[in-house]
Amino acid sequence: MPRRTELTSDAIPLTAAAHPGAGPGKPDRRGLALRITDAEWRVIRDACAYVAKVPAKTLISRKGEALDRSLYLMNGIVGRHVPGPHRDLREMVALEVPGDFVDLHSFPVGVLDHDVTAMTDVELAVFPHANLRALLREHPDVALTLWAQTVVDAAIHRYWSFRVGALRASARVANFVCELHSRLTLAGLADADGFDLPLTQTDLGEACGMSPVHVNRVIRELREAECCTVRDGRVTIVNHPKLVAVGQYEADFLDIWRGGTG
Repeated sequence: MPRRTELTSDAIPLTAAAHPGAGPGKPDRRGLALRITDAEWRVIRDACAYVAKVPAKTLISRKGEALDRSLYLMNGIVGRHVPGPHRDLREMVALEVPGDFVDLHSFPVGVLDHDVTAMTDVELAVFPHANLRALLREHPDVALTLWAQTVVDAAIHRYWSFRVGALRASARVANFVCELHSRLTLAGLADADGFDLPLTQTDLGEACGMSPVHVNRVIRELREAECCTVRDGRVTIVNHPKLVAVGQYEADFLDIWRGGTG
């Protein structure tokens, strides 16, 4: 099981030099957050209290624990897992990428029904719920924008259910690769040729509901079919239309909310 650490304001802050355009301790806008208007983002980012760096394989929050903050992922990959009653097994139900609010749905209820784990080293902008409540009192129109973020998040969850429940092995992995390619492209972390994916085959197996051995076999099949390669933490897309066809992939679930600009 992942080790666990607390998020504190003593975490190493981000610097403007490391993230041009971002103020000290304030998140930059990327990925799905780019659909938030400039004016709304200025209001939202001012509610950030600090930025925390968390190492890989750290349990960030545990199912059922009281939460008084929500997190926005700036860098790295975060996983969500539903644990069994004895914590001897778990099911991955989502991955979060930069530009995602990791647990904004904990804001109205103060708790999550799953664990949140840093799959890689991550940087998280921390939004105390007290700050969010003050934000909504002063800017009630922003409530719909934050709500829309959770709607997209729920759509991603439903799409994961479709992938694991309806698709066969090779289609699952191809579909998963296509999804991450879409989302990381939005975050500026992928191009037409592929993207970095610093996950283990065990992680990929959890994401696709398969054993690491089975994942390894499917990755070989996709390579031999000249769809994509997965090697040394890098996904290289060889034939995108073919990969989409094998994975029966449609990206419309990410477009359920387009937001606004300006």
